[in-house]
Amino acid sequence: MRYITTFILLFTATIAYAGIAGFLTKESRNWQFIQSVGGMKISQQGNTLKVECDVSGTKKITVKPTMINSGIGVRDLKHKRVGKTIQLNLITSVFEKGMRSSCKALNLSAYPAGDYSVQYLDPDGTTHFLGKITLMKK
Repeated sequence: MRYITTFILLFTATIAYAGIAGFLTKESRNWQFIQSVGGMKISQQGNTLKVECDVSGTKKITVKPTMINSGIGVRDLKHKRVGKTIQLNLITSVFEKGMRSSCKALNLSAYPAGDYSVQYLDPDGTTHFLGKITLMKK
């Protein structure tokens, strides 16, 4: 009985923290979605990767938006290093308190110094080139 109570409390706390709507509606987005809301571009400042993207569809980043979203926000911008490539993937959900419609910058100081190619990774594994960056040793 004690284990069931503990599980219920942990599960409830997780959902309450994440918000039930956001928890149930999170979605990994494909490149077609990124393009429909205005595109995505990257820039670098030191070992910080700035990712410009706005899922509201009210700003042109690289292309003119064809879709407007008032109820979707950025839940997470996942990144992983595969050799000399950094892959990004955008996760959205129903807009909740504290969320933004734009991406936050990524701290890449934990990655080894060197030249990297940055790609957007679709959920189906397709990649889209965003640019190249050089990380310096601290």
